[in-house]
Amino acid sequence: ELLFTAINYRLWEARLERGKSFRQIAEETGLSLNLLNAYMNKGVMPGADKLALLCPCLGVSADRLLGVGESDDL
Repeated sequence: ELLFTAINYRLWEARLERGKSFRQIAEETGLSLNLLNAYMNKGVMPGADKLALLCPCLGVSADRLLGVGESDDL
């Protein structure tokens, strides 16, 4: 559960840093607004295929979203 919380937070943070709306991300990635809401507000874990779409859109690496090499002091 902590992993989902950390990823949820990092997705939200990356979205805010880029200044992108859910609608912009949906248009750029082809993901539905409902799915984006689940990833960013409900702690649902995106699969590798979805991370591959989200990372370039949000300007972050999968390692960053997954917290590789970081402590979990959220």
